[in-house]
Amino acid sequence: MKNQARFLLPLAALFFMILWASCSKSHSSNNSTFTLVTQSSWRYDTSGIDLNKDGIVDIGDTTVKPCVKDNIYTFKSDSTGTIDEGATKCNVSDPQTVPFTWSLTSNQTVLSVTGNTILSGGINIFSVSSTNFILYKDTTISGIALRYVVNLKH
Repeated sequence: MKNQARFLLPLAALFFMILWASCSKSHSSNNSTFTLVTQSSWRYDTSGIDLNKDGIVDIGDTTVKPCVKDNIYTFKSDSTGTIDEGATKCNVSDPQTVPFTWSLTSNQTVLSVTGNTILSGGINIFSVSSTNFILYKDTTISGIALRYVVNLKH
């Protein structure tokens, strides 16, 4: 019986260390979303309809103007941000930069943005990495449920 106890005690300790490490990793992965979003500015890459909801644009949006495609989105670690109009403004009287505030909500799966920007409201995060930030919004157009995806990149 003593031999079993000597074996079970280290095994139980190992189990709790693994459990603790996995909880810590889960917490740090939430922080990594914040870190990845704020590490540097983002630029438009692609957008359109995602038919099978895999985060990949299946039908590209050909209506996005060049003046929107060159915008630069900066998310600062103090929960503020800016949209820079880039080299081409859609309207020459628009300011070069527009401020906004932002936060990650719903267990860091939703980007909530306030301010007078195209990003305002809650936008779902499909994924974020060191090079790509994929956002989506589920919507209904003419009774058809669609997922609109926007891909940003560094």
